Amino acid sequence: MKKKNLKFIVPLIVALIVLTIIKIVEPEEIDWSKSFAKKDKIPYGGYIVYDIAPGLFPDNEFELKELPIYNILKDKYYHNTNYVFINTFFSPDKLDTEYLLDYVAEGNNVFISAFGIYGNLADSLKIKTFDMFFSEDSVNINFTLADLKSDTGYSYFTGNFENYFSEFDTALVQVLGRNGNENVNFLRIKYGDGNFLLNTVPLAFTNYHLLKSTNNEYVYKALSHLPSQKTLWDDYYKDGNKYSATTLQYILSQRALKWAYFIMLVSVFLFIFFYGRRKQRIIPMISPLTNTTLEFVETVGSLYYQQKDYKNIAEKKFSYFLDYIRNKYSVKTSTIDEETIRIISEKSTLSVTKLKSLIKEIERIKHSLKISEEDLININYKIEKFYERTR
Repeated sequence: MKKKNLKFIVPLIVALIVLTIIKIVEPEEIDWSKSFAKKDKIPYGGYIVYDIAPGLFPDNEFELKELPIYNILKDKYYHNTNYVFINTFFSPDKLDTEYLLDYVAEGNNVFISAFGIYGNLADSLKIKTFDMFFSEDSVNINFTLADLKSDTGYSYFTGNFENYFSEFDTALVQVLGRNGNENVNFLRIKYGDGNFLLNTVPLAFTNYHLLKSTNNEYVYKALSHLPSQKTLWDDYYKDGNKYSATTLQYILSQRALKWAYFIMLVSVFLFIFFYGRRKQRIIPMISPLTNTTLEFVETVGSLYYQQKDYKNIAEKKFSYFLDYIRNKYSVKTSTIDEETIRIISEKSTLSVTKLKSLIKEIERIKHSLKISEEDLININYKIEKFYERTR
């Protein structure tokens, strides 16, 4: 072996030996992160609750869902089912919220346990959550229904169990649980033909607290508020799921990948330190040819808009809309009558009522001599919503 190669190999071997010794002798730290994911066996993981959940709904189908609400509900109709979400916080976006509200209104039930429920869903249900950032040493919680209420309550000494609902519509809400300060931490909201069951103590559903025999009864009773029927179990809206974790977080969570990552860093450092001298001139960067098509379209569109020819812009939008329907659904659009609307509704899964409303608005604008900017914005929004629902 040539001596000049030893200056690279020896430091690398020494570094690997040192890293191995450090890894062997260091104690394994407990991971107290709040993941709630079904794969995690850490204290605040959701391995145990997912394992026992199918037994809580005997003789009924139990499905794990690892995609956003929109992807789950857009192409399939559900009736008389449950959907369970457990995480630190729950704040779905506008589209997910719209589908979740429709799902419940059609006779389904949603169970959400989170420290806080925010955003569009909280606004729609007219609720607010009060966050307790510093919890007392001991917190006692209990149910309000007589057949579920415990004589002594359920005491927790670790974690945050004091969050509660500070605002809600008392006319629409049934209180299902309170904490020791009589603040509401579990409630039912009737929505359409279904129900939302909202809970602010998600840590009660984690491995750590389920292993305590005195408190695991709370989880069984809380989920017993759901009817025994087909249940969808969410594993997407979790802080510890494989989708929310960054690439680096996933690499560091896998023992083999973590070691490979550290070895790569050490190798790169040694290479730069011993062999970082430049060996050739810098290769000049040649910029690729730019595509100016989008700029041209934006320029033409801006010209129409500056001239305030809103009617002309709307007609072009209509032409593209009709072309989209012809190509996607193979439907003639020369005349859009009741039968045509029915066929489009069946193929797109949109209601006939919504389609009629959209077509009626298009016909109104087509027969108008002039339209306002507000009319253009409104019809553009409705057409874009149609594309969004059918793609």
